[in-house]
Amino acid sequence: MSARRPEGGFTLLELLIVSGLVIAIALVVVPSAQSVLGIRAREEASKLAGAIRAMYSEAVLSGRTCRLVFDLEESAYWPECAQGRVRIGEKEESLRGVRVEEDRRGFARTDLQELAMEELENKSAFSAVESRMVKRRELPDDVYLDAVWAKHQPEVYTGGTAFLYFFPHGETETAYIYLARNEDDVFTVIVDPITGRTQVLGERIEVPREELAR
Repeated sequence: MSARRPEGGFTLLELLIVSGLVIAIALVVVPSAQSVLGIRAREEASKLAGAIRAMYSEAVLSGRTCRLVFDLEESAYWPECAQGRVRIGEKEESLRGVRVEEDRRGFARTDLQELAMEELENKSAFSAVESRMVKRRELPDDVYLDAVWAKHQPEVYTGGTAFLYFFPHGETETAYIYLARNEDDVFTVIVDPITGRTQVLGERIEVPREELAR
């Protein structure tokens, strides 16, 4: 009589073949998944670079001071503009982007002066802007904002809120913005202050010491 195969079971040879197929599939699928995630991170870095170039144009064409707001806790960014031209003082960063003006409340002012001051304060206040080119963007779950440095900052920010400013005379700030999937997979977006052009590099490029020392 011929050997019969046990009902409901597998032979040792069949188990070895199945195990080999599983290992082979895993070796193909895992690198492919990693590649897809890496492409997604690069795509997000490229989209951010496009938003930066668009905001550079927005400030010039509208004659207003604008900025990109980076929420490092939520890994999101969005555009804001003032009503007119705004100078950014060094004291601003003590409150992470909140305008710090000299307190003139103690000075006597006429009604006309009060109205002029109120108008100036309204023009210098930033608010969300409706733009066809740049909208609020929240990064996908597998990509996050790791850190942001712009020239007016005293240090690289890894939490809270950061800002990149764009000025109506055609200038922005030197900036290094980091998007990551993990500590070893980081993209750096570098901003040229004169042209608003960007570089997207597939590694962490540290801010030069001479820039931080300014």
